[in-house]
Amino acid sequence: GTALDRPEAAEELAGRLEELDEELAAGLRDCERRTFVTSHAAFRYLASRYDLKQISLAGLSPEAEPTPKALAALVEEVEETRSTTVFFETLVPSDLAATVARETGAETATLDPLEGLSPDAASAGADYFSVMRENLAALRKALACT
Repeated sequence: GTALDRPEAAEELAGRLEELDEELAAGLRDCERRTFVTSHAAFRYLASRYDLKQISLAGLSPEAEPTPKALAALVEEVEETRSTTVFFETLVPSDLAATVARETGAETATLDPLEGLSPDAASAGADYFSVMRENLAALRKALACT
């Protein structure tokens, strides 16, 4: 059975999730910027939950590539938000993210949407909690949180 088949395990999981939520809320509370840029719109819930704004370079599809005109508009939007980082996914490196970062002078970094762990990450003991804490650290750096 799963953890949810055992009340004590479900309770422990709920407690760990509440603790993670509190860490994220506290860690993202005081930031110079509230907007982050991603290769595609995989972080809508996270943005909404912690009062952030996500700019997605390619909508919902990580494979979609914008037209030159749309690319110019994206570069302008990233510059207007003073974003210093363009995020791409762990499992889907993005030429688009690299291009926008280069055009705006931003860095690139990874945010993991937890669609799947790489075999290396899984064998290293990564799980939902460790990955979300890595995402928190990356967002805190990009958003200049104190």
